[in-house]
Amino acid sequence: MPTTTLGDSLARCAFAVAAYFGALFTSLEGIGDKVGEAFQHRHSLTAAALSEVVQPLAADLLAEHPVVGGGFVATPGWLADRELFLAWWQGEDQTLLAERGVPLGHHVFDYTRHEWFQTPLTTGERHVTGPYVDYVCTDEYVLTATVPVLVDGRMAGVAGADTRLETFEELMRSSLTGDVVLINGHDRCVVAADPLLRSGQKVDPAAYPVARNLPGLPFRVLGTT
Repeated sequence: MPTTTLGDSLARCAFAVAAYFGALFTSLEGIGDKVGEAFQHRHSLTAAALSEVVQPLAADLLAEHPVVGGGFVATPGWLADRELFLAWWQGEDQTLLAERGVPLGHHVFDYTRHEWFQTPLTTGERHVTGPYVDYVCTDEYVLTATVPVLVDGRMAGVAGADTRLETFEELMRSSLTGDVVLINGHDRCVVAADPLLRSGQKVDPAAYPVARNLPGLPFRVLGTT
């Protein structure tokens, strides 16, 4: 029986993560293309018109990928009748989130401040945020994948999807062996082979002698033996 090396273990984990998000990003870029066309062909796109464009695309996204929600989130000022708007469907009943600019308790939810929106805005690149507790949508730990949707060089919003962390852990289970751990750009554990290492826990990368970056993703795979 061939021996599995640390390099093999890291490569297997890196491949599984890249494959999952690569397929998801391809679908999100498809949503972005359709939304971009809608903005280019209409001078004053309404929230209702945007929802008509995104709804069937979001339905396909939810059918094709193990995600809990997805759609398009508009940059303020891009819609004719809404400042903040989420053309975002989630759950088994595919509920529309819609506007989230209304007060929530003593606060107003401004999604433009969140990493999943800010990073594509500032970098022009696709991104994965998390794991974090999504208090707006699911009240669960999720990973949010987003891609910027550019129209004439400006970001009209992001196409995105939420994956429950529990789902992602199940998908990665067969690819995690030994002391391999996947961390995000904040050096926090995403998933790990070690059951004592919790998702979201701070990790010291210096404690792991081997590391592998994942091109195009804010993740690293670490290993010790």
